[in-house]
Amino acid sequence: ARPPRVAARAVRLCHKGYAPETVSIHGDSSCIPSGAEGGGGVYENSVAPPISTSTTYLADVHVDGYVYGRDTAPTRTRCEKIISELEGGSAVLYSSGLAATFATLFHLNPKRIAIRGGYHGTHNVAKLFHEKLNAGIIDLDDPIGPGDVIWVETPRNPMCEVYDIEMYAQTASSKGAYLVVDATMAPPPLQFALRLGADIVVHSATKYYAGHSDALCGVAVARDPNVGQKLLSERSSLGSPPGNLESWLLLRSLRTLHIRVKRQTETAQKFAEWLDSKEGGRAHGVLKVYYPSLASHPSHEVASRQMKGGYGGVLSIELESERAAKSLPGVLNLMRDATSLGGVESLIEWRRKYDDQVPPELLRISVGLEDVNDLIADFKSALIKVK
Repeated sequence: ARPPRVAARAVRLCHKGYAPETVSIHGDSSCIPSGAEGGGGVYENSVAPPISTSTTYLADVHVDGYVYGRDTAPTRTRCEKIISELEGGSAVLYSSGLAATFATLFHLNPKRIAIRGGYHGTHNVAKLFHEKLNAGIIDLDDPIGPGDVIWVETPRNPMCEVYDIEMYAQTASSKGAYLVVDATMAPPPLQFALRLGADIVVHSATKYYAGHSDALCGVAVARDPNVGQKLLSERSSLGSPPGNLESWLLLRSLRTLHIRVKRQTETAQKFAEWLDSKEGGRAHGVLKVYYPSLASHPSHEVASRQMKGGYGGVLSIELESERAAKSLPGVLNLMRDATSLGGVESLIEWRRKYDDQVPPELLRISVGLEDVNDLIADFKSALIKVK
């Protein structure tokens, strides 16, 4: 049987009451160790966080409990502190988003996993639990019972469906099950899954948290601090912490999380509105636009209520033909033809290449930090070329 749920009111809203953008910069201030490398002064006096590359620590010092890098490390701890404060839980970093997914399911050891669509990598992990541990795989809305896990990806890749976290949290709580939310496409300040009742929220931190397409990492954040401690202990046995360089790159990126995500969201919304307009994208072969801010999107009402900080930087479109969808990425000048999302550069991909469950006419777009008018002009020119 699962332990009692930690009440939502027990979740910390933010470090000392500060706003998320302030927490992203100062939330790790308590992690600066006294007597750290350089005799203490260098580490303590540095404004920008230095990288700690050591994998092992002196036995007669053990500053702040550091012994061996597989267990804990200073730069990693600072990242975990910030994300813990942002999300309102206990954060544990991993070597990738899928490592965080695997570790979460390993800890919960579900009888069944209720899941629908979304990232194909998550389904591959669920299949491993089915094949090796006989965990059942059921649809998201199938009846559940004690020990089951409801796995909700919201917004869901690639068509940006938004699921009601509070509703699934109530269902999980009433049945003795767990709710895990994959919020990769909606990090703070867009959405706060733990406040809405999730037991654990996971992110591919490679995406928005790291945000520069240069650091592979993941994170699981538990509502219950006891679960967070167990995840931390189990990570050591699983051998899946991120490296010191990746942790430092993530720490650097967390400082600008708020301004990056807000700008990407604003640009994505303007871009989606142009794509959906009769004078814009629809005049040049765009048949459908999937973005939650649009009133035509099936999840618009839920997203408006749940995603208080905005709708994110990812959207998808369908063109008139598979040929056009496959050709368009190659004639764009600004958007890079590559998978992934959340980076400062805009990316576009023919999603069918990686996921055979999506329409062949579909393109997924991750909006970066470029000027929206430049993106629109480039996209319009490309649409004309492939029509």
